[in-house]
Amino acid sequence: MEIFADLETELALVEGGDEGLCVSYDSVAFLAPLRVGDFVEATARVIARGRSSRKVEASLLKVLSVDDQGVRVQIPEPILAATATATIVVGRTVTSVDS
Repeated sequence: MEIFADLETELALVEGGDEGLCVSYDSVAFLAPLRVGDFVEATARVIARGRSSRKVEASLLKVLSVDDQGVRVQIPEPILAATATATIVVGRTVTSVDS
């Protein structure tokens, strides 16, 4: 969940210029176990935009695994470990100023 929160913060910075705020998680699915020592790759993208809100879709892939002893285990391809969709609120960028 912390990785998803980091992704949302990064998207909020890109979309609105500040750290934004996560309003809700619409869904979270944990699909494969992770161990301390596993390497993961995470991605997120905006799938819908409101005036100040963004709907975000994120995924987490396990790309390298370890066994009970912490020894690297080769996996043939990345494993989808978790997915989430969330709604974030971003700052509004001022595009013009009325005098």
